[in-house]
Amino acid sequence: MVDPNINPAEDREAAVREWEKQANTSMVADNRKKRLGGVAIAAIACAAIAAVWIIKHSGNDSTKTAANSELSIPDRKPVPKLKDQEPASASSVTAAPAATPASTVQADDPMKAQREQMEMQRREQARRLLEARMKSAIIAPNSGNQPAGVQTQAGPDAGGQGRPNTGMLGGGSGDQGPQDANSRFARAVSGNAVPVSTASQIVNLPYKVLQGEFIEAVLEPRAISDLPGQLCALVQRDVYGAQGRLKLIPWGSRVCGTYNAELRKGQDRLFVVWNTLRRPDGVQVAIDSPGSDQLGTAGMGGIVDTHFAEIFGMSALLSIIGAGASNVGVSSGDQYNSASQYRQSVQQAAAQSSQQVLSPYINIQPTVTVPAGSRVRIYVNKDLDFTSIYRDQIDAAKHVDGVTFIQ
Repeated sequence: MVDPNINPAEDREAAVREWEKQANTSMVADNRKKRLGGVAIAAIACAAIAAVWIIKHSGNDSTKTAANSELSIPDRKPVPKLKDQEPASASSVTAAPAATPASTVQADDPMKAQREQMEMQRREQARRLLEARMKSAIIAPNSGNQPAGVQTQAGPDAGGQGRPNTGMLGGGSGDQGPQDANSRFARAVSGNAVPVSTASQIVNLPYKVLQGEFIEAVLEPRAISDLPGQLCALVQRDVYGAQGRLKLIPWGSRVCGTYNAELRKGQDRLFVVWNTLRRPDGVQVAIDSPGSDQLGTAGMGGIVDTHFAEIFGMSALLSIIGAGASNVGVSSGDQYNSASQYRQSVQQAAAQSSQQVLSPYINIQPTVTVPAGSRVRIYVNKDLDFTSIYRDQIDAAKHVDGVTFIQ
C-alpha cells in the first residue's frame, strides 16, 4: 500500500542521494587501498635493494680475505745438504746397483725424472715431425734442421745425399705426391720444353701452289653411296703459282679421287679424297687432298634417301606377323589348353623367323646421291712443286744475252 502523502519526486531524489553517497564512499576506500598498496610495494623494493647491497659487500670482503690468504707465501723448507748425502748415495750404489733408479734420483733431485720424461717426449715429437716432413710432398726434408740421432734417408741414386726437392706436385723418382687426377695431369704436362719452329725460306715461289689453295672443278660421273667408287672432275678455273704470275694448273685439267661409302644414321654428305691431278700437257702431280662444296665445307652434299618407307614397313610387317600368329583362331572364351600352347609356340617361332629375316632391312643406312655436273672445290692439303717441270725455263731466264741473273 503506497502512502499518498509521500511525493514520488522527493523519494526519487532521496534514493539518488543515497546512491551517490555509497558510490563516493567506495571510491574513497579504493583510493586509500591503492595508496596503501603503492607504499607497501615501495617499502618492499627498498628492503630488497638493501639486502642485495649487504650481500654484495659481504661477498667482496670474503673474496678479498681469501685472495689475501692465497697470496701469502708459505714457509720455505730447508734444502738438504748434498755433501752429507754423497756417502749414503755412493754406498747404496755399490751395495745394490740394480736398485739405483727411482729412489736415489728422487732423493737427489725431485724434478729430474720429470725433466727426463719431458726430454723423451720432445725427442719423440721431433722424430715424428721429421717423419711427417719426409713423407710430405709439400715440404722437402732439410738436413740442417734435424735433431741428433736421426739420419736422412737417402735413395740408391742419391749418392749419400738427401732426396731433392720435388716441389708441390711431387713427381720424383718414386712418383710421390698427391695422386688425384688433377695432380697427375699437372705432373704429366710439367717440365716439357716449349716447342720451337724454325723458319725457312721457300724457294721458287712462282712455280709452287702452296697449301690452302682451292681448285674449282665440276663432277663428271655421279656418285652414289651404296658402294664405294671412283670420281673424276674437270678443273674450271686456272690456278696460278704463289706469286700469281705463272699458270700452273690450267682449266681442263682432270682430278680423280675416291669417296667413302660408309655412312652413319643422319649423315648427308660424302667424304671424298682427290688423289691425282693431270694437266692437258701430260704433267701430273699427287695432291691427296679432301673435297668440299662451294662454301668450303668438308664433303660433298647431295640428294639423301633415308629409306623411311622400307624401315617403317618392315617394322609394321614384323608386328603384324607376330600379332596375327598369336590371334588366329582365338576367341575370348577360350581357355588355356594344349591347343593354345601349340598356337603360342607357333607364334613365337614365326616371330623369331621373321625377325631374323627382316631385321637387316631395318638397319639400312641412308643413301646419298651426288648428281653429275655438281660443282666441287678441292682444298689443297700440301705444297705442289712444279719446279722440275719448268727447269729449262728457269735456266733460260738466268742467262739472257750473255748476262747471268742471280735470284
